[in-house]
Amino acid sequence: MKKILFISHEATRTGAPLILMHLIKWLKINTKDLQFDVLLLNEGSIAEDFKKECDNIFVYSKTKKPLKFKEILKQKISAKFGIKYENHEALILNEIYSNNYDLVYANTVSSIKIGAKIKHHSQKAKLLVHVHELQTIIKIQVPDFGNYIKDVDQYIAVSQLVSDNLINNYNIDKDKVDVVYEFGIIDEKILKKTNQVFTVGGAGTTHWRKGDDIFILVANYIAKRYPKLNINFVWVGDTSHNDIIIEEDLKKLNLTHMVSFVGAQPEPLQFYKDFDVFLLTSREDPFPLVCIETANLSKPIICFEKASGTTEIVSQGGGFIAPYLDVEAMAEKIILYYEDENKRIIDGKKANELFDAFTLDKIGSQLCEKIMAQLN
Repeated sequence: MKKILFISHEATRTGAPLILMHLIKWLKINTKDLQFDVLLLNEGSIAEDFKKECDNIFVYSKTKKPLKFKEILKQKISAKFGIKYENHEALILNEIYSNNYDLVYANTVSSIKIGAKIKHHSQKAKLLVHVHELQTIIKIQVPDFGNYIKDVDQYIAVSQLVSDNLINNYNIDKDKVDVVYEFGIIDEKILKKTNQVFTVGGAGTTHWRKGDDIFILVANYIAKRYPKLNINFVWVGDTSHNDIIIEEDLKKLNLTHMVSFVGAQPEPLQFYKDFDVFLLTSREDPFPLVCIETANLSKPIICFEKASGTTEIVSQGGGFIAPYLDVEAMAEKIILYYEDENKRIIDGKKANELFDAFTLDKIGSQLCEKIMAQLN
């Protein structure tokens, strides 16, 4: 039996961890003689889902708690007498080393360091890195990324844009980079729009990368330029780290009646179904799952050029690509869809047709092929 260790940077209900969790579930059903273990670098709300699907689960970084007096004393005594103090992380790694995995699957670039470390302590493991990031995030999260290139046996890039970045900026051999797009999970039942107001949707954990500030600026442009139009803007996703800033921006711009940030939702599709258009305001987004999900609901997509792998699909139809950070151009495309319902319906159907290729069965098969190639 071959043993695979999947490494997830966290267990949150967000893109990369969700993709990994559903992939493991699919592999469990569709493969034989494989052991699936997971190392979570940080905990999160879907940790229990991982536990259900995996043979073994390791949590590298426990929630930090104040050290008890005995714990502090133990560390000081160990240091004084030159005794190595085995903390939680060290114990976890030692157990992982002893398992002698055949493949280490680092699910994001932020997992590459520990993935390389585990490979070095293994007799036979190969290292496969699934890259969900573009250049800015790589520079921020792993500034020494180039130092680990020699340790990686193969890369999976979630879009051609991601692949080009690896090849052009890090001189990685193109034969070591496979492009496999992300996949979406859509409820089989048909979800129909229930509200009567034209709604522009946005989604994601609010962050400069996701462009929630741009979302507000697009709404502000429309409010000023087209004050008589009844258009709502709804953003679905966690706002906890900057909700006060968002609230104050909306107040100062007099947009509280028009723009809503509804927070993270356990069933986001219930909100997506009421969108008329999906606005991808991201400055950098390799291939966001929300675009697959909204396209599967026949919502046209408006995004920025050079900012997302989504443009590789939308360039074929199903929406519009605006010049990078051009708020006015993005807003005017919304107005076009507002005024031309037939165009919106046609583009929504085209988006559905184009993004229908990104299902778990289709993409799961491709990812399985890449995994098996490393195990043979």
